[in-house]
Amino acid sequence: MKNSNYIKYAFGLLLAVSVVISCSDDFYTNELKGGESPDTFFQTDQGALQGVLAGYMTLGVTYSNLWETPWTYRLMMGDEVTAGGIRRADKLSYERLTEYDFDANNAHSSKMFNNLFQGIGRVNVLLDNMPTDSPEREKIAGEAKFLRAYNYFDLVTLFGENIPLVTSELNPDEYQQLPAEQGAIWAQIEQDLIDAISVLPLKSEYSQANKYRANRGAAQALLGKAYLYQQKYALAAEQLDLAIISGEFDLAPEYDRIWRKDQEFGIESLFELSYTEDKAITLGGYNWGEAKFNSDNVLMLQFAPRIESFDTMAGINQEPGFGCGYPLPGLYDAYLAEGDDVRRQGTMITEEEFLAGGVTFKVPSNEIYGYHGLIRSKLAQYLDEAKGPVITLNNGTNWRLLRFGDVLLMAAEAHVLGGGDLGKARTYINRVRTRVELVNTTAADGDLMDAIIKERRLELSYEGCRFPDLIRWNDAGVISDAELASTLAAVTNEIPLRKPFEEKFKLAPIPQIEINTNPNIEQNPGY
Repeated sequence: MKNSNYIKYAFGLLLAVSVVISCSDDFYTNELKGGESPDTFFQTDQGALQGVLAGYMTLGVTYSNLWETPWTYRLMMGDEVTAGGIRRADKLSYERLTEYDFDANNAHSSKMFNNLFQGIGRVNVLLDNMPTDSPEREKIAGEAKFLRAYNYFDLVTLFGENIPLVTSELNPDEYQQLPAEQGAIWAQIEQDLIDAISVLPLKSEYSQANKYRANRGAAQALLGKAYLYQQKYALAAEQLDLAIISGEFDLAPEYDRIWRKDQEFGIESLFELSYTEDKAITLGGYNWGEAKFNSDNVLMLQFAPRIESFDTMAGINQEPGFGCGYPLPGLYDAYLAEGDDVRRQGTMITEEEFLAGGVTFKVPSNEIYGYHGLIRSKLAQYLDEAKGPVITLNNGTNWRLLRFGDVLLMAAEAHVLGGGDLGKARTYINRVRTRVELVNTTAADGDLMDAIIKERRLELSYEGCRFPDLIRWNDAGVISDAELASTLAAVTNEIPLRKPFEEKFKLAPIPQIEINTNPNIEQNPGY
């Protein structure tokens, strides 16, 4: 069920401006009409709520409203999908990532950097101007800090620590910020989440209409994830365990329903971004430009099988789209090797399966760019999750940013790598396996990390976890440089123009436009 408040509120704040209308000594300042300044707007609970909604909505734009997102970046840099499209250069920004052929002027870097800092800026305005003198505004401050932490977590894991730390509104003469000191970004993420945990309610304490809002378990899970990425394993295990034992979350019974509408804000979801299919958007009414803000999940349109290539997809309850991100067969083989047909079918279906469902080809299958005999069933554009008049433009599937299956496997990893409770780690792994009808892991204690690596690949496919997992495991010495390079090179039969993986690709380049604008920022090494 959608939360109507998240979608219907518009962030209508206007900054107070002084308008000089005369060059004489008798100039005066115009009164702002039709709006309020931040130092008055956020004095009420209602105004504060609209302020934090701006933060949620900005994160929604960052993830699922544009072509270049943190999810698409991480997905294309890994070993799960091709760029796809109708022909080469149809989606050039995706091809450049899959082929490791980009520089500091790539579209993903500039859009991710800008949108994530915009999200931080919006919550900074709120936190600077909102008095926390009511229980509701204390909670809203916790939500704002959670959102700031999430934006900064994405920034630091995508771009590294060579970025500014901004925790308040900036004056124009402060825009050219220096990079943060080493460790300062992570410290801010930790502190924001610690503060958020102290005031956020449990998920169960929100009404259904408010479950889109950050909750205590989500903040604990994100803090645990931040510790895990820093190799602070004992602290990570502590926070992730707290989210697990809270009783607030569990695995959804059916793996293939996790990302479907009937599980939105469900038992497995710790935090998700809300979209709607109820706007009745038409082609002429869709905002395709750089400043667009739509309330649908446009990624479902982008990553559905190409409309010029496939027909009668209604037989499998799917709608065609732009054809980006076709599955690579290596992941299919991994499911097959594990005997994991439940997750395989919940993730991708074979040509034999979808043809049996009534799908037909409009062109010979060997002419479909990037296609290797598989289409996705996870994160697919399902007909029953969209509405007209243009189904591809009115998809309301929510984006799960933190889910319980991931939390269980992160907690297992923290215990294994931190010398913690191996029995508990096994229990967590086996909970994930039991849901998909697999037997308990038979890995010896010394092989549990290998089991987790395999389990995360199968459980979290296409969710934007694979590439950052490989990078952090390499940084932690869990996998070698050679293993990292060979894993990412294993797809060169399907992506023949992929270049060898280089150390520099562990981080995205700082956008060149930011370097040009702010001479205090240095480019990441290698770019």
